Amino acid sequence: MNATQKSMEFSGERFVPGKSCRRIEADHIERYRFASTYVKNKAVLDIACGSGYGSRLLTEAGASQYVGVDISEESIRYATQEYNSVNTSFLIGDICNFRSTDSYGIIVCFETIEHVSCIHSALDNLYSMLNSDGMLIISSPNRIVTSPRARNISDKPANKYHVQEFTPNELESILNNRGFHVNTKEIFGQRQRYSDSIIQTLIRATHFPDIFAFITSPKLTPVVHLTPRYFVIIARKKKNNA
Repeated sequence: MNATQKSMEFSGERFVPGKSCRRIEADHIERYRFASTYVKNKAVLDIACGSGYGSRLLTEAGASQYVGVDISEESIRYATQEYNSVNTSFLIGDICNFRSTDSYGIIVCFETIEHVSCIHSALDNLYSMLNSDGMLIISSPNRIVTSPRARNISDKPANKYHVQEFTPNELESILNNRGFHVNTKEIFGQRQRYSDSIIQTLIRATHFPDIFAFITSPKLTPVVHLTPRYFVIIARKKKNNA
């Protein structure tokens, strides 16, 4: 193991394979497995790619091109060493202002938007880099589960690295207002459970451990009647912004 690999430790901000708990690893991997069903023969931009672990799943699923971008120089150095291959590249960049001369059929943005203060600029930037029939696959923690004491977007999340957290309806509304189209049937959840106001009240009052985070499934399934811990939205680019 070289010096760069040794320095890539899991801090709670970025997932590093083999250096976090199994539940977190399963959640992260399943998001890329889900995205991999959409990428065949498409150019993919992985914005805030972290250590680059998702690149292998997406390229093996048939992505014609993979570009991973992250604001962390350390992460990009690690990703280049570990995962660089034909049709794969890693670049340093910020979600709010990264520019590319290429357009993409798929942009994946996993567990990132909650870290970003310039939400509208970030989404507008991603929209501009999608081709005419492209789509954004974006994930976020569900605030009512991960930060039960935060009642509104403006309230500070429990995770110190997060700027704000959303509910599925809130992020759906923001995406629609930035020119995307979201079909409610294309909102998916992980670690879904029955919503129980008594349990949520108990968590808010006592910080009781969320055991449902460990006994529920990381598989992505449509959000219908259950409440997800994390959710993934497919946001499609509107034709002619109509």
